[in-house]
Amino acid sequence: MHKNQKLISGAFSEAVLDQIPDIIRIIDKYGNVVYSNRAGYSRGEKCTRLPGAKEDCESCIALKCIENNRKYDLICAVNGKTVAATAKPVVFKGSAYALEVLKNAEPEKDGGGAPLMMAKDLEVARSLQLSILRNNLPEMDGYRFYAEFLPCEALGGDMYDCFVARDGRVIMYVADVSGHGVMPAMLTVYLRQEMFAQCKKPGITPAQVLRNIQYSFEELNVEDSIYITVFMIALNPETGEYSCANAGHSVPPYIAGGGEVRDLFLPGTPVCRWTGSHNRKELKGVLNKGERLLLYTDGLDGIHSGDSCGDRLKRLLLDGSLRGRELLDEIKKEFIKTKSDDVTMVLCERE
Repeated sequence: MHKNQKLISGAFSEAVLDQIPDIIRIIDKYGNVVYSNRAGYSRGEKCTRLPGAKEDCESCIALKCIENNRKYDLICAVNGKTVAATAKPVVFKGSAYALEVLKNAEPEKDGGGAPLMMAKDLEVARSLQLSILRNNLPEMDGYRFYAEFLPCEALGGDMYDCFVARDGRVIMYVADVSGHGVMPAMLTVYLRQEMFAQCKKPGITPAQVLRNIQYSFEELNVEDSIYITVFMIALNPETGEYSCANAGHSVPPYIAGGGEVRDLFLPGTPVCRWTGSHNRKELKGVLNKGERLLLYTDGLDGIHSGDSCGDRLKRLLLDGSLRGRELLDEIKKEFIKTKSDDVTMVLCERE
C-alpha cells in the first residue's frame, strides 16, 4: 500500500472501495494521487488528466476545489464516453485534499439514448441561461455600463444583471450558483426572476432583497448542498451614492479612481438551506466622478491564490488608457486562460 494511503484506514475499507465501479481518488494540493480504488489504477501518480483520457486537463477541478474550498462538478467526454466528475474538499490532520469521484454517464446497453438526452438537456439549459443575461444595459448621462459573461466548458451557474429600477436607482449584481450542470443553470433563471421582482419595490435595500431571496430559496425543493452567492449594489445616479450587501460572494468588488483602489469588503453568508442568515449588513459609499466600479465572480485565474493577482487587477483598473470594453478585454487576456470556471464581470464608469 502506498504510504499516503493511511488516509483510508483498514484493509476492509479498501476492499469495499475496490468493489465500487466508480473511480474514487484522493488528490493532494500538489496534484498527487495519494489514494485510488482499483477502478482508478493511478496510485502514487501525478494527476494531470482524467483516468483514460489521452490529453491533459486544461484545469484540474480537484486542485480548484482545494484552492477555493468548494465542490466542483464536471460532465465531459473521455475517449468518446460521457463521464461525470465530482471533486469535494476534505481536510485530514490539518491538510487539504480533494475527494474525486468519476462516474460513467453512458447508458446501459438497453438504456437508449441517455447521453444524447443529457447533452440535449445541457444544451437547452445553456441556451436558457444565456437568454436571461441582459444585453441592453442602462444608458444615462454621466455613466457607462459594460458586462461580460464567459462560460466554461462545463455548464456553470454564473450570472449578472444591471438595470434601472422603478425608483431610478441602478441595480447591479453578480451571482454564482454552486456546482455545474443543469440544476445551477436553472437556478440562475429563478434568481434572475426573484431579484427583478424584489427590486420593483421602491426604496428596498440590498440587504432586504437578499433577505427575501433567502426566504424564497428556503421554499425550493433543492439539495442542501446547493447554495447561491450574490453581491448586489444599488446606485443613485443623481448623487453617486450606493448601498451594497453580500450573500457569501468571495471576491469583493473594486472602486478605482484618483490613483487609488478601494475594495467593497463585506462579509456575508450564501443563500442556502444550512444557515439562517436572514439579517445582512450593508455598506454605503459614493462612486465619485471619474471613478469606476468592477463587480466580478471568482472564475478569474488565481484570484484566490494570493495578493499578486489582486494587485495586477488593481493596476489594470488604475490604467487611465483603458476604458470600458478595452478594460474588460485586458482583464480577459490577463486572467482568463484556463476557462475552468464561468467568469462574469460588470463594469460601471462614472464620467
